[in-house]
Amino acid sequence: MKNILKSISSNKQKAKGKAIFFWFLPVSLLAVSFYPSQKVLAQEELKDFNYWASLCDLLGSENKYTEAMAACDRALGLNPKEPKIWTARIEPLINLGKYAEAIVAANTAINFQPNYSLAWVYRCQAYSGLGKYEEAIAACDRALQGDGNWGQHTAALGWYLKGAALDKSGQPEEAIAAYDRAVSVNPDYSLALTNRCQAFSELGKYEQAISACELALKINQNWGKATPAMAWYHKGLVMRKLGKYEAALASYNQAIAMKIDDAPTWAEHGFVLGLLGKYAQALSSYEWAIKIKPDYSLALASQCTALNRLGNYQDALAACDKALQGDGNWGDLTPAIAWNQRGNALVGGGKYEEALASIDRAIGLKADYAEAWNNRSVAHWYLGRLQDALAASNRATKLQPKYSQAWFNKARILRTLKQYPNALAAYDQALAGDAKSGDNLTLSDIWTNRSVVLWYLGRYGEALASSDRAVSINPELFQAWYNRGVILSELKRYPEALTAYDRANALKENDPFVLVGKGIVFMKLNKDKEAIAAFDAALKIDANNIVAQQNKKFIQRKLEQKKMSTPPPHPKLNN
Repeated sequence: MKNILKSISSNKQKAKGKAIFFWFLPVSLLAVSFYPSQKVLAQEELKDFNYWASLCDLLGSENKYTEAMAACDRALGLNPKEPKIWTARIEPLINLGKYAEAIVAANTAINFQPNYSLAWVYRCQAYSGLGKYEEAIAACDRALQGDGNWGQHTAALGWYLKGAALDKSGQPEEAIAAYDRAVSVNPDYSLALTNRCQAFSELGKYEQAISACELALKINQNWGKATPAMAWYHKGLVMRKLGKYEAALASYNQAIAMKIDDAPTWAEHGFVLGLLGKYAQALSSYEWAIKIKPDYSLALASQCTALNRLGNYQDALAACDKALQGDGNWGDLTPAIAWNQRGNALVGGGKYEEALASIDRAIGLKADYAEAWNNRSVAHWYLGRLQDALAASNRATKLQPKYSQAWFNKARILRTLKQYPNALAAYDQALAGDAKSGDNLTLSDIWTNRSVVLWYLGRYGEALASSDRAVSINPELFQAWYNRGVILSELKRYPEALTAYDRANALKENDPFVLVGKGIVFMKLNKDKEAIAAFDAALKIDANNIVAQQNKKFIQRKLEQKKMSTPPPHPKLNN
């Protein structure tokens, strides 16, 4: 083939040379010197098997798959029983996603050469593309037991493809063994090491996974049609599973820098930002993923989740609906995530019965979906069905014992039912769970609500300690400062109570509850004028505030009685 290509190149150069050399000669002479040589060359090409066979290989290596298949077909037209050409035709078909046709080509090659390792390994790859992993594994085994003719590859390709099929069929340990064999044949096989990283991650062996990914990046050879971005992506997944979110982001940033048009990486980038509570930034990442793949179901559902967290329920609902109509690519998840978040958006929009219908769809798809059971509890809560809400919360916490949000909601229901000891126990479970300060539900929220239950139980010292923990975590939490003011007032620590109310007022100016609280403290300090001023300010905002009305009347009566009980002054004597 090389000689033929050289000859073609040489003839073209000669032809070009003649064209330039005879530029000033008559047109008739130029025509005679140029066209006949090309015509003869074309006729020779049509009948030259080696030419078309070499062109088939060359175009395939240049990723010109359609042209490569056409060249292969021209070669097969001249020699239809050549297994190497049938095998060369398989790779372009696989790269074009024509797996069934690739299998036909592989079978034809194998009919002519039954132990042809390269044909069997491509057959393995094609079956994997169709999701027929048992057939793929069997084909890879035949390749590895074959004649050792791997073309430009080695047996490492057979072990690698077998490992990939084993992994996709849910056999990660066996996959790792196959990847190890691939690396033993080719120690510089970064792609096999990266898949090894992925398999270790699936087994929860995160340290080994990280080592495999880092070794792949260090070697940085033999990526096939992939790039090092793949290793950075899988390292990011491991870091996310370890809860090392900043490290995960750093890995995803490296992957994106190398391959900016990879939608799954952008989707994962957004997911980690969401775990850090950075929902607006997460939205930007999801938008990138959707720009690359407009019907990417997982990215659209994740976008819906972030919009729900930001309280943009209408847009969230639209995103979830698009996800359900999308490409069906849910990653490791299922459509249940979209139905659940759709229910979440409907709860946010006050459409509780519709929300329950969506949430029930999610549970129908995934019965052990703890988050959906928790959302079911919320919808029932808003509908006033407290027992149904409690039953759903119980199911959520049973399915996921460390699910802080579910324990938090369960505690809220128990508090409403005045089951204070049980509510306190539920808040303690929430604190022991998976709550993070960056989550929508923060640790400070749990400590704040825990203080309320302790207040109802008359355990004021412990209630104050819970409020103190809340404000130490989040000094900007209005409810925590307000609760602290109420508790300090109950403990008769009035100056400190006023300070707490002032902090609450600075965070939420002119809140009637804060003003009433201050008024009560002023009453306890016998500062009647300040108390009346606080109650008047509260009534100006909420004219029907009963506590402010009653306490203001009480002070006014007290002042009237004091005035009546005060004796008149003695008259002055005249000299």
